[in-house]
Formats: sequence, C-alpha cells, structure tokens
Amino acid sequence: MKDYSEVTVEMINHYNRPGPRYTSYPTVPTWESGAFQNDYADFLKREGERDMPLSLYVHIPFCSRLCTYCGCNQFITRNNDLVENYLDVLRNELQQTALHLGKRKLVKQLHLGGGTPTHLSVEQLRKLYRMIAEHFDFDPEGEMALEAHPRVTREDQLEALYELGFRRISLGVQDLDMKVQRAINRDQTLEQTSNTFSAARKIGYSSINVDLVYGLPCQTVKTFQSTMETIDAMNPDRLAIYSFAYIPNMFQTHERAIKEADLPSSEEKVATYIASIRFFTQAGYHMIGMDHYAKASDELALAQKNKTLHRNFMGYTTLRGLSQIGVGVSAISDFGEGYFQNEKSLDAYMSGVQEGHVPTIRMKALDADDRLRREVIETLMCQCSLSLPAIEEKYELEFKKYFAPEWEAMQTFEEEGLVELFSDRLNLTKLGTLFMRNVAMPFDRYLKQQSRPHFSKTV
Repeated sequence: MKDYSEVTVEMINHYNRPGPRYTSYPTVPTWESGAFQNDYADFLKREGERDMPLSLYVHIPFCSRLCTYCGCNQFITRNNDLVENYLDVLRNELQQTALHLGKRKLVKQLHLGGGTPTHLSVEQLRKLYRMIAEHFDFDPEGEMALEAHPRVTREDQLEALYELGFRRISLGVQDLDMKVQRAINRDQTLEQTSNTFSAARKIGYSSINVDLVYGLPCQTVKTFQSTMETIDAMNPDRLAIYSFAYIPNMFQTHERAIKEADLPSSEEKVATYIASIRFFTQAGYHMIGMDHYAKASDELALAQKNKTLHRNFMGYTTLRGLSQIGVGVSAISDFGEGYFQNEKSLDAYMSGVQEGHVPTIRMKALDADDRLRREVIETLMCQCSLSLPAIEEKYELEFKKYFAPEWEAMQTFEEEGLVELFSDRLNLTKLGTLFMRNVAMPFDRYLKQQSRPHFSKTV
C-alpha cells in the first residue's frame, strides 16, 4: 500500500473488534482494586530518591454542562464554593505528595486535564499554579499544556495561562455540525471555536491541537467533511480524531441520553473514518498512529522519525522516561514499575485527602514480563517498528522463542499486509499503522484471561 487512499471498508471491517488503546500496559481492567495509600507512599518515596524530573498531571473534573458522548470523569456544577474547596484539597494532596517524595522535584511536563480546566476563573488558575509551585520547580525548557472547551474559554484565561508558561493547548471541538452538537448536548458554535483558536494563535501558543470525534449521533460523512474542511482552514499544529465508543453498559449518559437510532450505521462510521484519514494526510498531516496527526515539522512527527516518541495516559508525547504523577480525583500515576489511580468519587476523594492520605483505589505492580511486554507494545505503537536485537539484549532472551505464539500471529498479519517481518526487526506497513492496536494485542497476555473485556472497537 503506497498511501491511505487504498484503504477499503472491507479492510476496516475485517479488523474492527474490541481492543485496548494501550495508554498503559497492563490495561486498567487488570489492575487490583482496594486501598493502596501505603503502597503509593512507598512508590513516591522511591521516586524521590531518583534524580529525574517528573511529568505532573492535574485533573480538574468540573464542567458547567454535560456532553452526553463523554466518558471522562467529570462533575457538573456551577457552584464556585465547591470548586474552591476542591482546589484546597488539591493543595493538600500536592503537599502530601511532595512530603512523600522527600524533596522538591523538577517538573518537565505539566498537563491540566478534565473535565474542563478552563472552568476555573483566571484567579483560580493562578491559584492552582501557585499551589504547584509551592512544592515543585518548573523546568524552563519543559512543556506546559492544557485542555480547553471553546464554549467556556475566555481570552483573559488564555492570556493568564500563557503568562504562567503554558504554550500548548488542546481544543475540544468533536464536530461543528449543529445537529450533531445538539445530539450530544454541546451547542458549541463555529464562532466560539474560531474565536478561541484565533485568540490562542494571537497570544502566541506554539502548539494548538484540535480534538474531533467520528461516529457521533446524527453524523454523516458529508457533515464531517464540512467540519474537517473548516478545521483544516484554521491550520492546527496537531489533530486527534477519536472514534466514539457507544458503551451504554459502562456509561449511564450513553444509556440515558443518546438514542441508538441516531448513531450512524457501521458502514457510515467506517466511511467517515476513511474520509478523515484521506483528507488530513492529503492536507499535509502526518499520521502518528491510531488517532493522532501532526504537521511534518511538529515535534510529534519528528519524535516518531527519531524514535523518541512516547505514549502515556495523555496520549502521544515527545518526553520519554518520565514518571507521571497524577493529582486530583480519578488521576492516574505511572512510575514505570507500577500504576495507581485515585478515588473516582469526588466526595470520597476529597474526604480521603482531608483525612490525611491520598485515596488510591487501584494499583498494578509490574513484574518482569509486564515490563517486557509493555516495551514491545509501546515501541510498536510509537515507532511502528521493533528491533528484535534491542529487546533481546536488554531483557536477555531470544525474542522469537519467548514470543513464539505471538510471532506466529505476526506471520499471519504479514500475510494480511499489516506487518513486514525480517530476521532482526518487525515493521508496521501503512495499513498496519491503522490497526496497530490489533497488531499489539497478541502481546497482551491478560486479554486471554478476560472473559468480558470492556474495550471500544479498534475503529
């Protein structure tokens, strides 16, 4: 396959089955549930002994209105007192985290996610920054990014955040068609989107990402084509084009607020996916993998070319080797050898922190096999190739012997045109980059143990 113009509906349907997105390995459904605050404190202490900077993720769960397609951990409120109380609890968690680390740590990557971080006022955003700065140092060459909803984001917020050092912003758009917007309870006008984008450009943000979603209710290939053309004219640096996963047995908002009859047929959804690939690759964007695109000159595209691309809970990133500390309700921490997740209930999270401990409710300590398989999966999904000698030298094993069943699966994928196999490496083809989740899945030893895995389809 020379380019993505040769992708067909039949190809998509052949591989379109439930599978993990591999923002982590092992995936969240395999993690243990319980109370792990002591284990978390131990991991933080060991992290404090490492002379390495951190990635810090701060979760702001608040939204003023519920978007019914959303599967994020959010809390709908207009109660400013609750927001202030949450910020006080965040300060407490940051203090406890720093105490366990034992010393001030350098933050090389700071990400504000949600929810809607721009639900906070200018004063609250400045307060949040000061709270973090009380316990951590910021790398002047580091990366500071946030997610923003154009319907509620004001220019004075963007100016304040830029003044604080934020240079990357991700704008949630999803779809500009008003019928689709009404179907997902969003009502975000083109003017709001355009004004927020233009303000960010004028202020000087060096990287603007736009999130789109295909497969939404009332969406068609024709309406999404109009959205893509409008977004392309804005000229974002990066794009994320996600598949809407309708999972009513997991998300109550899907069950209660989205009419299954309004969803596009599987044929329409697949056609929309193919149209998005063709449109944005022809518009000059490089497909990073799965659902991310970037201009050829963007750091993400260069990192993939230089084999320094990394993947974590925030998606693709250029920064490798950083432990990620998550603070806030439902936030996830990744120490490289273990994962933790904070309490998902807002009340329970706030109560736990106020009682003097970070309430972690999920944990996964990685064994040697987990770490090996995680590196194989991440390398495939970031670099689209895998050096067998590099894995063999690092883990002291014979790759094709250790992964005999997996290598057999790769041979089948080779016959189907997804990979190219050589004596010393495995490469994804252009077709394979579209189905990298499928290629990665044979290396996941936990999938066979899950009788009812709750994953979205790979397309």
